[in-house]
Amino acid sequence: MPEKRKRRGDHEEGGHSDSERWMISYADMLTLLLALFIVMFAISKVDQKKFQEFSHGAAQYFGEATMALNGTEGVLDGQPPTANSTPTPTISIKKPPDAANEALAREKARKASARVEMENLARVRDRIRSELAAKGLKDAVEFRLDERGLVVNIITDKVLFDTGRADLRPDGVRVLDVIAPSVRTLANRVTIEGHTDNVPITSGSFVSNWELSTARATTVLRRLVAAGLPSARVSAAGYADQRPSGSNRSSAGRARNRRVAVVVLPRVLPDAALLATSATPAMTATAAPVTVAPHSGA
Repeated sequence: MPEKRKRRGDHEEGGHSDSERWMISYADMLTLLLALFIVMFAISKVDQKKFQEFSHGAAQYFGEATMALNGTEGVLDGQPPTANSTPTPTISIKKPPDAANEALAREKARKASARVEMENLARVRDRIRSELAAKGLKDAVEFRLDERGLVVNIITDKVLFDTGRADLRPDGVRVLDVIAPSVRTLANRVTIEGHTDNVPITSGSFVSNWELSTARATTVLRRLVAAGLPSARVSAAGYADQRPSGSNRSSAGRARNRRVAVVVLPRVLPDAALLATSATPAMTATAAPVTVAPHSGA
C-alpha cells in the first residue's frame, strides 16, 4: 500500500509540471511581437533627404534615368493628391534603346566617317594636282574618286616608261616623287595597278602583256616605297588589257589604256549618294577590245 501511494504522488507532480508549459510559449510570442513592433517603428520614419540622395545615386549608376519623386498618398485607393499629402518617392529607369535605333545610329556614324574620308582623299587629289601643275606635269595624270577611293592614273607613254619596257623614265620619277609625300602621310592602304592595251607585245623582255603590266606596277611600288611609303600598306598587281579605261579601237584610246594606277583605298566605303556629290567625272570604260596591228610593245 505505501508503495502504491508513492507512485500516485509522482503522477500528480508530473501532471502539474505539464500544465504550466504554455507560459513558456506565450512569453516567446510576446518577445517576438515586441521585436516586430520595434522594427516597424524604426522603419516608419523615412529621411526624405537621404532617400533623394539614394535615388539620384541609383539613377546615375543605372544610366540616364527619369526620376519621379512627387508621389501621392492614397495611391491604393485611387484618391487624388492633396496639398498636404506627403510625397511618396518612386524611381523610373529609362529603357535602353532598341536594336533598330542602334542600327540607325551606327549607319549614321558610318556615313559621317565615309564623308570625312572622301573629303580627305579629295584634298590629297587637289594637292597632287596643284604640285604637278607647278612642275608642268598636269597632263600626265588623271584623277578619279569612286567606290575604290582615290585613283591616280599615270599614263606610261613618254612619262613613266618607254615602249615595251619597265624602267622608269626621268619624268616618271618626278611624277612619283610628287605623289609619294601626299600619300605616305595617310593611314590608308595603297595598291598599284599596271595596265596595257590589247596589242600583243613582241619584244624579248616580256612574254606577254601580263608580265609587262606586273613589272611596271612593281617598279612604281619600289619607287614609292623608296620615297617613304610604308611597305606594309602597299601592294602591286598587273591586269594586262583586262581593265581598259579607253577604247582600243583608236590610238588615243590605246594610249589611255597604257597606264599605271595608284589607288588609295578608303578606310570606310562610301555609298552612291556620297560619290555623286564628291566624285569627279570618271574616265569612260569602253566595249570589248578589238585586234589591231601589233607593235613592239604596250
